[in-house]
Amino acid sequence: MTVVTPVPSEPTGNIEGDNPQKDTKQDSEDPEKTKETEEEPKVTIPASLAVQAVIDPQITEVARLTCPPFPESRYLELKPSKSSAKARKFFFALDLYEIAPILPSLMGAVFRTIQFLGPENCALSIVEGRSTDGTYEILEKLSSEAKNIGFSYYLVKSDINPKEGSGDRIQELANLRNLALLPLLENRVAYTSDAIIVFPNDIVPCEEDILELLYQMKIQEADMVCPMDWLESGGLFYDVWVSRGINGDTFFEIPQNGAWQFASNLFWNDESSRRRLDAAQPFQVYACWNGMGVFKAQPLLEKNIRFRSNKEKEGECYMGEPTLLCKDFWAQGYGRIAVVPSVNVGYNVKASSIIKQLHGYAHEGISKAKASGLGELINWQKEPPGQVKCARVWELPSWVPPV
Repeated sequence: MTVVTPVPSEPTGNIEGDNPQKDTKQDSEDPEKTKETEEEPKVTIPASLAVQAVIDPQITEVARLTCPPFPESRYLELKPSKSSAKARKFFFALDLYEIAPILPSLMGAVFRTIQFLGPENCALSIVEGRSTDGTYEILEKLSSEAKNIGFSYYLVKSDINPKEGSGDRIQELANLRNLALLPLLENRVAYTSDAIIVFPNDIVPCEEDILELLYQMKIQEADMVCPMDWLESGGLFYDVWVSRGINGDTFFEIPQNGAWQFASNLFWNDESSRRRLDAAQPFQVYACWNGMGVFKAQPLLEKNIRFRSNKEKEGECYMGEPTLLCKDFWAQGYGRIAVVPSVNVGYNVKASSIIKQLHGYAHEGISKAKASGLGELINWQKEPPGQVKCARVWELPSWVPPV
């Protein structure tokens, strides 16, 4: 099923990035300023060529991430049994804006993952914003390819603009994410009781990255998993404003001057997480996103959890909508949230290539984890940390209740 419908009443936005500080002038020691912004020159790609490149990974006329064959046998059990094929298990959701150059890699990985899992088991929902680089035209042309492959494909346009500055930026980001989830939320009977949502940002992944996250969801009996995302050089973790360790702290220390001189010292105050990160073994966290959230649909369908902004009148900490999603998961008993460090992603083809060289492809991380001597299964902590770091701005951090 293909739905191409304008959403009339809202203004268009970029889901990319949840840190409200990242659009302001950065400290000279803050490498976040190196991430691509919409002010940089636009690189366009002919829609027909982009669509061909999504479908055929052998096309080399476009820049794309080189993805080696993945170990299919590892992921065979992810495919639902034929008896449950009438209901879909996997719901892919994306909010995309001005990312035509990476669509061959991103959408190629999504399409090939869907083909592996079984098109009849999957649906893909995309919200596109105010792109001027051909992003929407490419996505629109992909609808016929989705029909040929045999999976449900929903594409809508929205005017929500989180960078406009006239409203609550986090709430607008949350609105975009919730809009992408509507085909699932409004047609619950079409999905299995154990349905899983796969929600990438504007990243450049391989299909094995998505499959490994789904695999870890299954074997860990997790409620949510995330990869690790990195800045352009591949040496510095990116999603520090959103993610929190199982001790409630940021993944690396940011002092009150807002500088990033400790950015390479991950989990400096959490030895267990640091050890499992170094071994490429999954570890529990309080909150994450890191370029892609893979999580159970059940808390949304049964507990009515949604992406949201903070409850300002109640004095709730101003946090990213993924952080608050994780907070609400914990409050409803869904605290099995983990990072899978064998999966490492970046935000453009060049960065992702560097990151794969530096941190390894997922299958290489799996081999490293097996050789580490540490058990793969997480020893889950049932209760959240006693307190969680709040950093509306880095200069004024505080500690707040976890739920």
